[in-house]
Amino acid sequence: MALKKIEQVKQDKGFKIFDLIIYGVIAVTVAVLFIVIFTTRNTDPLTGLRVYVKAELVFEYEFGMTESAEDGKRSERITVEEDGDNIKIIIEEGNDRNTIQIDKKAKSVKMVEANCNGRDCMLMKMKNNSDQIICNSHRVRIEPYINDLGNPNITI
Repeated sequence: MALKKIEQVKQDKGFKIFDLIIYGVIAVTVAVLFIVIFTTRNTDPLTGLRVYVKAELVFEYEFGMTESAEDGKRSERITVEEDGDNIKIIIEEGNDRNTIQIDKKAKSVKMVEANCNGRDCMLMKMKNNSDQIICNSHRVRIEPYINDLGNPNITI
């Protein structure tokens, strides 16, 4: 029986028409998804940021618009320290501690200290409006803050 199967495979064509159609649909789908994902990203420079701890907004900052970083403080759980072009936001809740550094000159944000297990959040950096930093263990999320300058009533 095995020899019959071998002979049958030798006589068959490599691909059937139905196989080629499926491979074509998969290739087109992958190409379309690639184009959509990489052409629709918002790569504008970072305009501002919002910091959430356990889904609560605790800090908000807009580059060039906020006079003092203390103005963006929305919670007593954080400490804000300004030093020239850098702002440090220290978030302490119980034994959890995260320190965020905002570079006003470079318009970038990074997590410089975290006492969580993986410390993956310290590898992330925000430079444009499509980036974000997430610390899953402490439930800290830093997102871009985009204010439509044409219409100050609309924020994204």
